[in-house]
Amino acid sequence: MPLTATKAPSFPENHTHTGGAVGEQWLTQWNQTPVTPAWTDISLELIAKYQANPLRAARLLALLHVAMYDALVLSARRNFDAAQQKIAVHAAASKVLAYLLPQESTGRLEVLGYSAAASVQAFNLIKPLAASRAWETGDEAARYMISRAQNDGSDRAWNTHNRPAAAAGLWRASPPLNSHTPLEPLAGEWRTWILTSGSEIQPAAPPEYGSEAYWEEAREVIRITRDLTPGQKQAADTWNLDHGTVTPGGVWNRIAKQLAAEHALDDAHTARLFAVLNMAMMDAFITCWKSKYHWWTERPVTVIREKVDADFTPYLITPAFPSYVSGHATVSGAAAEVLATFFPLRRNTLEAQAEEAARSRVYGGIHFNSDVTEGLKLGKKVGQQAMLRVGLAATAGPGGPHQAAYKPSHRIRPDNKASRP
Repeated sequence: MPLTATKAPSFPENHTHTGGAVGEQWLTQWNQTPVTPAWTDISLELIAKYQANPLRAARLLALLHVAMYDALVLSARRNFDAAQQKIAVHAAASKVLAYLLPQESTGRLEVLGYSAAASVQAFNLIKPLAASRAWETGDEAARYMISRAQNDGSDRAWNTHNRPAAAAGLWRASPPLNSHTPLEPLAGEWRTWILTSGSEIQPAAPPEYGSEAYWEEAREVIRITRDLTPGQKQAADTWNLDHGTVTPGGVWNRIAKQLAAEHALDDAHTARLFAVLNMAMMDAFITCWKSKYHWWTERPVTVIREKVDADFTPYLITPAFPSYVSGHATVSGAAAEVLATFFPLRRNTLEAQAEEAARSRVYGGIHFNSDVTEGLKLGKKVGQQAMLRVGLAATAGPGGPHQAAYKPSHRIRPDNKASRP
């Protein structure tokens, strides 16, 4: 059911500002730079604070950024000026985050959003009625996004009886965690943003268990683990990004933030960049998890200890879910493809970062080579499809950044279906 609209807060008539140095810094943050990256930073701090797993973090980032983009587009449709659009974005961001993070102190995020909006009003001498209309537009975007969140399948409970019967080569609890319950086994069924479903794009079959190709990959993991170079250890540590970090999706948001700042993107282009990036990464995770729980492949540590070397210990702690394909590789492949389409001159660097993220999992001893190579290919395909479907890939020129004309084409429909640019 659609959520009830909330009344806009009261905006003051008095536009004077006497906040001192701290107040001036606050005004500058919310008025002289695009709004989206500031809320990205807030969300990443909260993702780390509450130790969201990578899939939950990606879900939060997608819902947040699409809500902000929706608010901006709705504002443009209603002929709001740039300052009013910022107010709408603040409303949408604060309300969506407050819904997704009920652990936060009651009202904290809403107050943060209102404070930011009030600073925009004061800085730009916006009349209270105009500010309230803008806030209500952001509230509208937030309500649709929250309704989507309530119906994306992420709250379904897994029936442990659906686990496949034990067999050689199938995933089982891996040391040192030895958790028999895998992480988010239903995530492959979550509602996608741009793809039709998690099944739309899938990788080829992994090497057959027991085949020469399979054992060669196992031996490769052993060789690498025994002779890790300082650079390989650094890559493994840098990209590990377990609970308590910003997760892989957070790293790619930080890369996007840097690129947007370097190219001085305005609010509209920045919001679109982050919305597309986070939708593509969420779809990449869903696609990856669809593969993981289709093949249920064993992790290197379990098969190596049983068949090759009982004392084998990987450099990193093995996560509690199947191996094929790598989540880091898949989401990084998608993120690099999206960002490279927006910033074509950075393609080589971005693809090298995705490659390092993928290979770091082999260095860590927690993935086979095919997990990461096929994961990268899968993610790249997801990214390419995402860019095609949002109408950006075909128009990206040889230069950078991609500056497609901003159009209010994002659809927010009363049936609460996914918003798509």
